[in-house]
Amino acid sequence: MCCVRQTMIVMVMACRWLCIEALQFQYSSFAVGDEIDVVQQAWYSNESRPNAFKADGALWLTAFQNNSQNGASEADGTNVGRAVFREPVRFQVSNLSFSTSFSFQIITTRSYPNCGSGMAFFISNSREAPQNSDISGALGLMNPNQLTSSVTFFAVEFDTAKSKHYNDVSASHIGIDVNSLASLNVTDTAPGAGSTYYPDLFLYDNSSFTAWIEYNASSNLIQVWMLKYNRSLSAANSSTGGRNSLLVDRPLIPCLQLHYDLSSVLFGRDMYLGFSATTAPADRGMEGHVIYAWSFNNGFANSPSKRPTFRYILVASVLGMILCILVILYYIYMVKHRQNKSKHAHAARIEDALRSARPFSYRELERATNGFNEAMKVGEGGYGAVYKGVLRDGSIVAVKKLRMSTMLEDQFYAEARIIKKARHRYLLELQGWCYEEGQAALLVSQYMSRGSLDRYLFDGIRKRELGSSVMMQKETRIRILTQVAAALEYLHGGLGDCVLHRDVKAANVLLTEGEKMEARLGDFGLAKLISRDVGIVLMSAAGTPGYVAPEVLFNGMATEKADVYSFGVLTLEVVSGRRTISAISTPSDSEPGLAHLHLPYWLWSTLDLGGGIISDEQLCNVLDPILLPSLPQAEPASDYDHHLDGGGDRDFWDDWRCIVHLGLICCHPLPQCRPTMKEVSRAFDQRILLPLPLDSPCSLYPFPIHPEITSLGNIGHHSVSTIIPGAAITSSFSSSTNVTCPTPLLLSAAR
Repeated sequence: MCCVRQTMIVMVMACRWLCIEALQFQYSSFAVGDEIDVVQQAWYSNESRPNAFKADGALWLTAFQNNSQNGASEADGTNVGRAVFREPVRFQVSNLSFSTSFSFQIITTRSYPNCGSGMAFFISNSREAPQNSDISGALGLMNPNQLTSSVTFFAVEFDTAKSKHYNDVSASHIGIDVNSLASLNVTDTAPGAGSTYYPDLFLYDNSSFTAWIEYNASSNLIQVWMLKYNRSLSAANSSTGGRNSLLVDRPLIPCLQLHYDLSSVLFGRDMYLGFSATTAPADRGMEGHVIYAWSFNNGFANSPSKRPTFRYILVASVLGMILCILVILYYIYMVKHRQNKSKHAHAARIEDALRSARPFSYRELERATNGFNEAMKVGEGGYGAVYKGVLRDGSIVAVKKLRMSTMLEDQFYAEARIIKKARHRYLLELQGWCYEEGQAALLVSQYMSRGSLDRYLFDGIRKRELGSSVMMQKETRIRILTQVAAALEYLHGGLGDCVLHRDVKAANVLLTEGEKMEARLGDFGLAKLISRDVGIVLMSAAGTPGYVAPEVLFNGMATEKADVYSFGVLTLEVVSGRRTISAISTPSDSEPGLAHLHLPYWLWSTLDLGGGIISDEQLCNVLDPILLPSLPQAEPASDYDHHLDGGGDRDFWDDWRCIVHLGLICCHPLPQCRPTMKEVSRAFDQRILLPLPLDSPCSLYPFPIHPEITSLGNIGHHSVSTIIPGAAITSSFSSSTNVTCPTPLLLSAAR
């Protein structure tokens, strides 16, 4: 890497020697010797004079705390720091277009809106900040006391102070400036501004950002994109702290743009490009500004008639030699890499991903499970079987044996990365792992002797273990659903990237020992990481029939709303005691036999949704009979309304109505009409009754239902049998697409 860096420096120096107007560079980090000068109050570690500093791979413009080396102090009236590319760039008429990207962080020490001044990327004919440019929010770009100035500049400002002198919109905004600090166009990122960019681009939360700036000279269009990365202050000061990469995907939509002809500013001049920042410590507290990476590119043409030919020949020869050296070094590296590649390299990669878990040998886990004996098998997931194991110290564990595959290492590594990041009370904890070449990969987790939730829901005898009374059954079932919802909310929003579970079902909800059962969501074998700026992943249908969202099954489009759908199916199973796909006997003589019943589609198709609330009678027909209060044997289900009004616990029924409504809304055929898991958790906590659509929603992907099953009364709980393995799911497309989606709006209003 050192040779490559030195080679890059030599190539840049050769280009500088030719005075080429076209410029292209990329710094993923910074070090002394780069072609970047720090001026004004900047500071190199090997210099004694007070200046902004550059160290630990990051380029600091101003300090965020007292510093004896660069002389920064809270008592200072003002501070200004600049980082400038060493050589000026000659902008020619042939092509004024350019693009730049950089990763940076603003570290505020006071709460909004009372800190700092801000920073800017600039292209200016002045290498140093003009006199008095550190006052009045001038960001080191111009002297606010001069009516006319010889300084010309273009800048994109990231302003953390509201200056009335420049009509700033707030103390957190992004603006485009040309020869003035009165921005020609601005994007407000402050709270309470009604901006769609708050809090993602809020400049006061000490996050790091990557920004892209482009100017198209053909259309005179200036565009700015910006993306936030969560980054702690400790990481900002660490030499290994997670820097933002310039290779991340740029957002599709710019946050700021302006049509303006920059030729009047840039053409025919030697212009400096870099960054400038100011602070006012005594008045507004200290504010740190740091650059982690920077790239710049333009495509300006040369003027060959002005340059001696021998220079081009010499530089071309030097660059050719450098290219040959790079090819030779790359060949040597690849040969050594192939020689050293072994099972230890694979294990090291996975061990790094699972650093907090214990590595096991394959032989040790094979002995613990009696050679993976069928008698020790306790379950089977999407990617492999789960066995009960007894270690040498007597501790009991669950061993998940992934199926052998040509892509096994990548699958195992992807799952390991997710498990390493996921730490939540209601997620199954990983205790160890094993990966040996030629053997199946193994994951070791806590053993849950109670087993999975499905063993209790669909067994007429064991389901009584969920509670000895109606109220205890209610408490246990709602508690389990609440805990699974909390685990999914964490996976979707608590890890930076969104993690899709993709196989939420009762068989993957394990139950703890103790008087009060608690849920542990397990089996990440189908989990998938997606980036928030993309929000959707294309894939073949994965998961368990009946739980898979229709858009995944038919279009291969999965977002976090697919997990919401699966959770809705789980909710309906918990409240009804029915499997998501069941076989029912049909009452018709003309079409005898069994029909496949899909629980969500059946409920949507048969419930009377008048008024947006299901009736007590319908609720009684939906609920598992074990959840219903005892009634005289001869009393029909239709008399429940009278029974409830005659002294039943109104809260009891209202709670179940809230849960049933929530399960149905989560199973809405259209993903945009489903709530997020954060909203689901909120509804569980506050028992929010979500109104249902007045009409049953129409789906482009309906599950087949027998034509004579038209109401809940036609189906009793006694008619439901076990799930039909491998039941085919066919579709018929509905011509109606008029569907109301009240749920997200209601939850937003509930806040």
